[in-house]
Formats: sequence, structure tokens, C-alpha cells
Amino acid sequence: MPDQFRTAIADVLPSAEAVHERLAVLSNRDRLNVAEFFSGALPDVDVLIATPGAEALSHDLGALRGIPSVKVTSLAGHWTLVGSALHHTGDIRAARGPVRAAVISLELLAGQAEVAATVLATRRDWDVVAVAAAIERTDAAGHVHLSLLGVPVLTPVMLAGTPRGLVFERRIPHSA
Repeated sequence: MPDQFRTAIADVLPSAEAVHERLAVLSNRDRLNVAEFFSGALPDVDVLIATPGAEALSHDLGALRGIPSVKVTSLAGHWTLVGSALHHTGDIRAARGPVRAAVISLELLAGQAEVAATVLATRRDWDVVAVAAAIERTDAAGHVHLSLLGVPVLTPVMLAGTPRGLVFERRIPHSA
């Protein structure tokens, strides 16, 4: 299923702007393909945290998994978690131990929203077990920032920046 999503991205390469635009208007089919990929790849989690723009993907994944979704947003220059599941006791239930969360992102670049979501979740005593990004840009610092926090990144598509534009990452064996 990620192959269909990968093909949709291949159609707009090498333009980074076109990739970003494609992600902004992801078709239902492509979004469901990515959600199904993450449903199989993510460990068990109790809540999903959507970064800006990834709300629909997080909602689809939450529906597949039967778990609630909240989002991280920037208000007046500060990141905060919002969502009805935060205000209704019992919506977020830990299957065992602390609440386990996954951060959902469309495109992992510098990682500000993903790191903010991880920090805010940690303040709630949630354990962030992964960041699930539809696309990871290997020439950006997001993966490094998250690895410093000990958070693994899962992605069906890795892109690398080259002088000619974006290409599928070939330097990492599992991404080709």
C-alpha cells in the first residue's frame, strides 16, 4: 500500500514545493494507504498526537486503531496540546503502565512540532514510542532532533535533497 503513496509522490518530484502541496491535498485513498501502513508498523499506543496538517491522517489512523487523537498547535508562540480527549476522563486509557503515544506528521523536516509534541506528552507522563511521518526528509534535522530524545521515526517514504531537487533516498537500505 505505501507503493501507491510513493507513486503519488514520485509524480511531483523533484520539486519540494510540489511535494508539500501534494501533502496538503492528499487524496483520501493516499491518506488511507499511509494510515494502513502506520496501523501495521506502529507499536501499540493509547493516543495519537497530530502535528499541524496531519489531523486527517491521525483521525484515519485513530479510526483504524480505535484510539483517540489530539493535536499539537502553536498558540501565541507557544506549543500546546488540544483536543476533546484531553478533557473527557476515560477517553485516553492506558492498556498497561503509562499512556503510550505516537506523534503523527505529514512531513518531517526540522522537527519543531514533533519535538514539541514529544515534550508536551512527556510533561503529561506519556511515553512517546514513535513519530510516524508520511514523508521524512533526510537532509533536514528532524530525525536527528528526535533521535536525541530517543524517539524512533517510522516512514513509508524518505526523500533526500540534491542539487537537482528531491529524490527518493538511496543511501539507507530499507528506504530504496
